[in-house]
Amino acid sequence: MDLYRILGVGRNATPEEIKKAFREKARKYHPDINPDYQELFKQITHAYDILIDPEKRKKYDKTLHSFEKRDFGKIFGDLLADFLGFHSRPVKGEDIKIKIDIPVEEGFSGTVKDIFYRRKIRCPTCTGKGITKDSRIKECKKCSGEGRVKKAFIEIPCFECFGRGVKIINPCPLCKGSGRVWKQERKKIQIPAGVLNKQTVVLEKAGNEGINGGETGDLLIKVSIKNGRYRLKKLDLFSNLYIDKKYLSEAGYISITDIEGNVLRIPVEPSDKPVKIRIKNKGYRSISGKRGDLIVKLIPV
Repeated sequence: MDLYRILGVGRNATPEEIKKAFREKARKYHPDINPDYQELFKQITHAYDILIDPEKRKKYDKTLHSFEKRDFGKIFGDLLADFLGFHSRPVKGEDIKIKIDIPVEEGFSGTVKDIFYRRKIRCPTCTGKGITKDSRIKECKKCSGEGRVKKAFIEIPCFECFGRGVKIINPCPLCKGSGRVWKQERKKIQIPAGVLNKQTVVLEKAGNEGINGGETGDLLIKVSIKNGRYRLKKLDLFSNLYIDKKYLSEAGYISITDIEGNVLRIPVEPSDKPVKIRIKNKGYRSISGKRGDLIVKLIPV
């Protein structure tokens, strides 16, 4: 059993950090306060007695180092634990990815969107512990409290206790012992002016909440710009304008409204065939301020 993990401290923890961790856990799990946690409190006290004594700690560290000398097996087991999510250490919550569609005009000027999505939050019933006052905690017999079992030349997480070293009898009924539950979220998201097609807008700390006190993940919003009156290609805007053939053959100019609502007076040559007009610096503007052109195709009808 990893005594450092029981107290929730690193292996280079100072005596002061060990004392602080012990006091916090003692207040939370003392049998006088929580009789159901008597077995867990014994483990906490045992870990403290060993780690606070310099000689006992030195001997324990030597034994621990010898036990973990099988480097490849342990490294592989750690990677597997990371992949499966079996941890006692703080783990950052997962990022959440969603997609939204906006028209070209909203991408150009920026907009605010209401979005709905689900994310995992700390269980309100057990505050993320996975246990309640009705739960019972027992050392896992499968791994003898180690959280790992040996398979061939490697150590893998114990599937009986999910790498915790202890089994929870009658876990939190709301989260089933996982420490997190799903929540439907509604947020107003600011899409910046000049966002590009397929660009990702990041909303920090809006993803899944972490495990064991880990940081909250981010919400990643992939923006897809849909064509409408205008078609966006890189930073250029394309638009078709159907115009009376007679008017196009006689007029010396036409009036065009650009994406900002400005009316542009554009000279044209008389023609009875489609004509393309490129208007410099009247296209899409990126977040950095770089701007494309407006390309209008005049189609006589």
